[in-house]
Amino acid sequence: MTTSESQESPYPSSLKKNLKNRHLLMISLGGSIGTGLFIGIASPLSTVGPLGTIIAYLMAGCIMLSTMLCLGELSCAFPHAGSFQHYALMFIPNPIWSYTIGWLYWLSWVLSMAADLTAASMIANQVFPSIPIYIFSLFILVIITSVHLISVRAFGESEYCFSMIKVFAIIAFICIGVYLLYHQYTQTQVFPTFRTESGWFPNGFFAIFVCMTIVTYSFQGIELIGNAAGEAQSPQSVLPKIITGVAFRIILFYVLAIAVLALVYPYGTVHDEISPFVWVFNQAGITFASYMMLFVIFCAAISAANSAIYASSRMLWSMAQDNLAPKYFSEVNQRGVPTKGILFIAIIALVSLFSKYIAAEKLYIYLVASTGQVGCFAWIIIAWCQYQFRHGVNSGKYPKEMIKFKSPLFPWLAVISIIMNIVIIIGVWFGESGYFILLSEVVLVIAILISYFFYKKRNPIKSY
Repeated sequence: MTTSESQESPYPSSLKKNLKNRHLLMISLGGSIGTGLFIGIASPLSTVGPLGTIIAYLMAGCIMLSTMLCLGELSCAFPHAGSFQHYALMFIPNPIWSYTIGWLYWLSWVLSMAADLTAASMIANQVFPSIPIYIFSLFILVIITSVHLISVRAFGESEYCFSMIKVFAIIAFICIGVYLLYHQYTQTQVFPTFRTESGWFPNGFFAIFVCMTIVTYSFQGIELIGNAAGEAQSPQSVLPKIITGVAFRIILFYVLAIAVLALVYPYGTVHDEISPFVWVFNQAGITFASYMMLFVIFCAAISAANSAIYASSRMLWSMAQDNLAPKYFSEVNQRGVPTKGILFIAIIALVSLFSKYIAAEKLYIYLVASTGQVGCFAWIIIAWCQYQFRHGVNSGKYPKEMIKFKSPLFPWLAVISIIMNIVIIIGVWFGESGYFILLSEVVLVIAILISYFFYKKRNPIKSY
């Protein structure tokens, strides 16, 4: 193998390196700030209480940071648009792992895209109730598909704008929350506490692990930085700074926002607002808070769908390069855009139009549930590949010069990341609807494994 950036893959790549440093920064920062934070935060707050929620997000943030450090080492050594799917083929002996995680991750993003289109359309329907939800879904899908068909830089610019909106919304929320806490203290001389009437952890400490999938789902998407590395202008010099900086910023944003929310938002609060964030703005007397946060959540949903079509199209392109998907998905146009993959994904995302026949709220839940815990599985693969790569370097299989960014605390960082993600996956099976989630995951994995053996008979799979 060679460390030359121009020879990052044994296959000639026609993807254009048009993503700038600021695009990478906001793609990674905005990719993990979505509806999971703005809406999904209500579930852990009611399940494990304010202190338990903060601990859950801190734990998830640390797992995310360790995983990103592992990914940073791999992405700097081997910048590739397929990211961990390609690394799995390189470093895990049996190609069945690469095939399985590639198709699982691809499918999860496609279904997430349909879910985000449905969520954005539900919000738009609240403002314009005369227009059906499925019409909004089709309109938004056409717009973001058109953006991706133009160029990867068009995606980078659009995601940059969406990410800025989300970051400013969180900063505004933190400032207003601190103001409310100060105002409450000056009037009552009583500072709110994380303790509830039922104790520090209303449903017990181990309930934290049951809700961890919802929490880690909020962080998932940051691994897009690995996919984007293959289309970045200078990934080896930029990625280390971006990955470490962004990871700490996200933990800071999340923990500060959730700490403020947990103090301002009493445990057991019942409200009609779409998000606890809206409730806090209303408490501050900002009458247009509902519309402002609706706009932010609308942008977050579109941003998530925008990222989904990018992630899934590049994953499909990478699998086609590695003979794990039909070869025509590896074709790109003169602008370096995998048009066939993008259009194929857009067609599948038309499942969001089923809101014409199924209640949009139920459709959204079905689509989110169907993505399962693929993100945790992807993080396991990333840590496993980094462990294999570093072990190969230490044993002399690969030259030490290949390490452009060195992840610390080897092998403990990778091992802890693998163990904790496994614990999260198993913990969810003991929660509400855990049996259904486990059954869905088993059926999906079995279906992919069966397809692998049929596909392998007709198509030779590249090996390293």
